[in-house]
Amino acid sequence: MKLIINEFGISDDSDLAALRTIILFGRNVSTYKFALCSALLKEKATNELKYTDIRDNFLKELINHYNFNPSQYQAGKNKLTSAIDQYNKDKNWSNLIKIAERNIYNNVFDAFHNVGGSSIKKQHILFENDSRSKKIIITDNLNKILEDSNLTTQITIENESRWKIVEEAWKNKLSPNNLVYNAIDENFYSVTHNDRVNLRKAVDVLIPYQHGKCFYCNRKLNRKASSQDDNFPDVDHFIPHTYLTNNSKINPDGVWNLVISCKKCNRGEGGKFESPPSNYYQLLLIKRNVLFTQEHRHSLKNSIKYSLNAETPKDVEKKMKLIFFNFHTISGWKPKIIFPK
Repeated sequence: MKLIINEFGISDDSDLAALRTIILFGRNVSTYKFALCSALLKEKATNELKYTDIRDNFLKELINHYNFNPSQYQAGKNKLTSAIDQYNKDKNWSNLIKIAERNIYNNVFDAFHNVGGSSIKKQHILFENDSRSKKIIITDNLNKILEDSNLTTQITIENESRWKIVEEAWKNKLSPNNLVYNAIDENFYSVTHNDRVNLRKAVDVLIPYQHGKCFYCNRKLNRKASSQDDNFPDVDHFIPHTYLTNNSKINPDGVWNLVISCKKCNRGEGGKFESPPSNYYQLLLIKRNVLFTQEHRHSLKNSIKYSLNAETPKDVEKKMKLIFFNFHTISGWKPKIIFPK
């Protein structure tokens, strides 16, 4: 596993660490991994699950996404997508199952834990695959999530958000595109060939990379909190618009410049408001954006490269340091209270 991805997993101290790493950095040639994750999260804690136990939910999740966006497979159409097309016409579930069972189990269980050219370490895996008995053995790592409704809800949202980003990347044939943030509805839009496609709430897209914590003070964030609570997740422009208005080549609403902050840091007493952060946080953002380049050909990676006109991780680092150099005479803002990581 690449060092930067490994560091990301190690730095997450929650029970979601392994599954979150798989969702964000797992290698995908189809979206079956997301469908399987979604189906597993609907189950109750248990010792094992037969393939047939999760088959229907697995397939229903795939159908729902396919009908919304047919780009569920990197190479385009396959036997299963053709079968779904037929099912949408005749509603013959039995016929669909016959074809699905010959396709949806191919490699999906064995490949689930693949990340960054390697695999999640055995002590962190969510299940073991027993292909002979056509069942999976559930580990304590997954059961801890299934036993906690808050964790299940949180990772379900993150999985759905990630799934939608992958769909959009494949829909646009992985062409360079820019994710633009709209502060009015707090959504990301993928701008490609003059089309604007709602990718999902920016909080849902970015918060997994911060392990559910404020980018600045490490406060644990709560999506259900009131907008006036200190732990409410705000979308923050790392470098405020006012500092970038004179540079037409830099899009302040690009994903490269957005982080998730708690309300206290963003707009509370002693908050950041229109101040650029200190050098320490500039280095953190560079590391975060380089982390995006390790994705398996997804929209965040494309957007970072497009926004910064960068081709490699080193290019990303170089371009961002040039941007930050404009503020090198400013000491920068930092929170008064920083919570333990």
